[in-house]
Amino acid sequence: MSDAADKRIGQLREGLEINLKLDFMEDDEIRDIFDEIASFDPSLRQKILALSLSLSHASSSFVLSTLARIKKARHILSLKSTEKWLTNAFDLLDSKGIDPFIKFISKADDTEALRKYQGTEGLSLQSILPRLEAYIQGISGLGLKVVQGKTAYTDTAAIYLPALMNLYTAQDENFLIYKLMVVHQWSRIACSSLVPEDGIVRAFVKKQRNHPDIDSIFRNFQEREFAQDLYVILESIRSREFLVAELPGLMRKTDELEKSVFEERPHLESLSGKTAVAEGLFQYYLCGKTKGPMPAEVKVIFPKLKALRQAKSTSSTFELLFDIYHAGCCITGKYEARDLSFLGTIRTDKVSKFLRAKRTEKKKNYEGMINRLLSAPEMENRKKSSAAKTETEERELKPDEKYLVIKGKIIELDSELREIVEERQGIPGGILVKGSDLGAGSPVTLADLVAEEEIAEGRTGGIPYDEWDYKRSGYKKHWCSVYEHDVYPGHEPFVEMTLGRYGAYIGLLRNKFEMLKREPKILRRQKDGDDIDIDAVVEAFSDMLAGLSPAEDLFIRIDRQERNIAVLFLLDMSGSTKGWVNEAEKEALVLMSEALQALGDSYAIYGFSGMTRTKCDYYRIKGFDENYSATIKKRIAGIEPKDYTRMGPAIRHSITLLQSVEARTRLFIILSDGKPEDWDAYKGEYAIEDTRKSLIEAREKGIHPFCITIDKEARSYLPHMYGEANYTVIDDVRKLPDKITEIYRRLTT
Repeated sequence: MSDAADKRIGQLREGLEINLKLDFMEDDEIRDIFDEIASFDPSLRQKILALSLSLSHASSSFVLSTLARIKKARHILSLKSTEKWLTNAFDLLDSKGIDPFIKFISKADDTEALRKYQGTEGLSLQSILPRLEAYIQGISGLGLKVVQGKTAYTDTAAIYLPALMNLYTAQDENFLIYKLMVVHQWSRIACSSLVPEDGIVRAFVKKQRNHPDIDSIFRNFQEREFAQDLYVILESIRSREFLVAELPGLMRKTDELEKSVFEERPHLESLSGKTAVAEGLFQYYLCGKTKGPMPAEVKVIFPKLKALRQAKSTSSTFELLFDIYHAGCCITGKYEARDLSFLGTIRTDKVSKFLRAKRTEKKKNYEGMINRLLSAPEMENRKKSSAAKTETEERELKPDEKYLVIKGKIIELDSELREIVEERQGIPGGILVKGSDLGAGSPVTLADLVAEEEIAEGRTGGIPYDEWDYKRSGYKKHWCSVYEHDVYPGHEPFVEMTLGRYGAYIGLLRNKFEMLKREPKILRRQKDGDDIDIDAVVEAFSDMLAGLSPAEDLFIRIDRQERNIAVLFLLDMSGSTKGWVNEAEKEALVLMSEALQALGDSYAIYGFSGMTRTKCDYYRIKGFDENYSATIKKRIAGIEPKDYTRMGPAIRHSITLLQSVEARTRLFIILSDGKPEDWDAYKGEYAIEDTRKSLIEAREKGIHPFCITIDKEARSYLPHMYGEANYTVIDDVRKLPDKITEIYRRLTT
């Protein structure tokens, strides 16, 4: 720092001290203020001193509250963004006075408002989502979805990332941050960070539960956020060697970026004790050093971090976590959560919820499997799939293990199947046999493989639909089974909250639909009517000049018939709609339902998802015969992302429903976030061609289909599937109500 800068800072300190004393502040209070200012990064101190001096001319109380809010902003914004934010605040104080300044700086309490201050420049997740998803699926070999969320985390089925990355001006660097975010979340899955060994979980869970998981562990921490941030950093240290081995090129690229992130981090002396512990660990992860000394309570634990790099399981991480956590809890002061940049965070509640749902589904499949096996003929009389044979041959009997034997089929127990057997206190018609009592070389089958086989062979009660196979230019007869369900009602007052948020906008939508209701339909090129069709007359005159016979349809007729329209909205409920897309779709449905009440047209809302051709799920949200009631509102609140996007069966079932409704005009509007795809071979050209064929079937039956999608890559396949005029692509799901209103008017007038 230059002598001139030192002199300027000295003058600012002196002026501020004088003003604080004039306000009768005690010496220790003044010292606390200067200590607080000193805790900020050196590049910010002069600006903060100057701002504090200006505020002290009005009142010293403004200085204290402003410093607290600057500190909050600094936890969220980067160093450069904080500097810009401070400059803007200072300019506002100088130009408009204290009240607008206070109003502006108080927004530091609103995290979302503060993030928006960074502007929209940067790299949007939607613009690179297909590339990012293909990248993570390619390196992981897993069907991981990338979904927009507020922060970076995973529930083990999808990876959630923030909508915008604007830490750098260069888009390549922002894209690198996104890539680092997804690979770190993948490492949590690959290195079992989110599903610790059962022995570890049970050792740390005080109250024994049937299925303790990682969320059970962290519920026992009094300062849970502190513990979770420590765990994220420690597991990132442990999994670093894994990422270096798997992705050496990417990890080499991150060296300079990590140094850049390190430079942006605060000095440890500027933070409270617990916060300094987490921040120091993160700085150690970035560069193997810290800005300032770590709190003495945890400094002695630091040498153990080197051993963690070679650890093979989470047991080492948890041992170290408990040591650091207990040492940190001896330090007074509140923990202030830190933004851990590309490491993201963990949402143990989301992981636990996903695992519970997975176990429930698995148990349901096993229950069905057991019941079907008990009522089936002996195994040797049943056809077995080649996949089952292969898997059976690979299994070996374990002498001390118990196996479930039903109708000659030997099934290896896992925890879910064992739980079912215990709950039923045995299986009448099935027996538990030790491996040593079964003959050597006996064929053993995994429980989930048997369940999958039984589901495929034994599922009944579905509505059969054909599927188009473009390769053989013919239908696979009764290939898919559609199962109707009601959406399980949600408990949160979602509709009420949406109405409160968009009350004024709903009024505008209703007015639009009221006008649509009163608007007569104009029929052009009629042989007689209410007025002359100028376009038709000009065209006829041109034909006469060209020596052609002119058309006689030269009039406009106003059709004042009563509206007789039925519309079915079909909502994509696949797993890729998790997060903001699902929320926005639900909000759009609320707004549309409220507005359509004014129009009086018959309408229905359904959703679809499923997994494989044998499980095409079709969810009723509102049927044609149902009024928009409290029940429907609860169903909208209960809409949740499910599995995959097999569109053909859902479209064909929608056609069946629309044909059952008496209406002169039938509309079919599909809301989707991407191309058709299922867990099996229903992908790519096959899926697109089947969907296209189902839409052709709709048109042949007098139904007008239209697709609204937010998939920016959709322009490569939607024109082929829908035709140029029968789809639209939007970049924000929150534009849905306006877009649907516009489309609805175009199709019905």
